[in-house]
Amino acid sequence: MNFTITALFTALSLSLSATVFAGDQKMVYYSDIVEPTMIDMMPKGPSVGDIYARHGAVRSSENGPIIGEYVSQATIIVLDLDNKKSARSYMSETVLAEGTIYRLDMVHLDHGNPIKEGHKHAGAIVGGTGKYAGIRGTYELEMLKGGKAVKVTSDYWLGQ
Repeated sequence: MNFTITALFTALSLSLSATVFAGDQKMVYYSDIVEPTMIDMMPKGPSVGDIYARHGAVRSSENGPIIGEYVSQATIIVLDLDNKKSARSYMSETVLAEGTIYRLDMVHLDHGNPIKEGHKHAGAIVGGTGKYAGIRGTYELEMLKGGKAVKVTSDYWLGQ
């Protein structure tokens, strides 16, 4: 009986410890906004399937030291030129020294206009490599004043 209680207590303690180690974490970094490379998929001009690709620096703070790089791709999936609205599938890869983080999202925009200061969108963190293997969570991207950088705030957990 004592062995059963001890084994049950040990199993419960290990389970709770694993939960603490796999718990929620937060990460904030900043990415430089660069002019996108636009791939026109035809017909000429804005249309479903057009791709906007970016590659730039990831920083520890706004205008701070570079800690990595990112690559992102936004593809138009809905285009309403009459109402100047579009939706884009968005995916990105953030490469840091400890590993890589992958994100997915759908972004709704006023089509034909630059993304405005304060624009925010949220999406899913869907995987990673290295230190971030098994990562899951959500992120919020916010366009900062001046339109030269975004702040990325991630809430995530590892090992689940």
